[in-house]
Amino acid sequence: MKKLVLVAMLFSNLCLAQQAATVEFAPHLKQVQVQRLSAPDGSAELLVELAKISSFSARYQQQVFDEQQQLLQQGQGRLLLKKVAQFRFEGEEPEPVLLVSDGDNLWFYNELLEQVSIYDAKAQVGQTAFALLTTTDPLLWQQYQVIARPDVFIIHPIDSNNPVQQLTLAFDKNGISEMTVIDINQQQSVFRFTDARLNPDIADSQFRFTVPDGVDIDDQRQR
Repeated sequence: MKKLVLVAMLFSNLCLAQQAATVEFAPHLKQVQVQRLSAPDGSAELLVELAKISSFSARYQQQVFDEQQQLLQQGQGRLLLKKVAQFRFEGEEPEPVLLVSDGDNLWFYNELLEQVSIYDAKAQVGQTAFALLTTTDPLLWQQYQVIARPDVFIIHPIDSNNPVQQLTLAFDKNGISEMTVIDINQQQSVFRFTDARLNPDIADSQFRFTVPDGVDIDDQRQR
């Protein structure tokens, strides 16, 4: 069965972050990038919104598009966030997958393949969109350019080789209402959140993962 494209995108971001070689991203957009970097900084406004979120839970519907805006795949699942740097992305359809972090370790588990990869969560916080939602660290956010619009923030990394090339966040009274991620290959993933709860009580156990017996382990923390 084909792996869920969206989660593959998120997982490939982790893999790309391990590679030493750099990629010259979209050289024909250099002028646009320069204009974008000269826009007013909206990071202070974004940090105000993120500071309101101590925890967050929601169902999500997601769609993945290629660079020609052709729909590649759809899916759904559940998202839990909790400061600092804890998140649980649980894909249910079209197949079960799990991306979970306790702030120290990050696990990517594919149930059907019986395979788990483990990463240093602190090293990956700038490479994983969900982890960015759980921090207001100004040193980390200095690595991004933020454009503020009413209830919407458009975020670009200063480093053009970052696997996440654009992150768009929309907010409402329940926290995050929509998130769009564009990766370095220009695939676009759109998350729309429903049944959202702002600052619910979430047990820390939701952000830990016990590797099942018989599962193949790829531990990247030691590399």
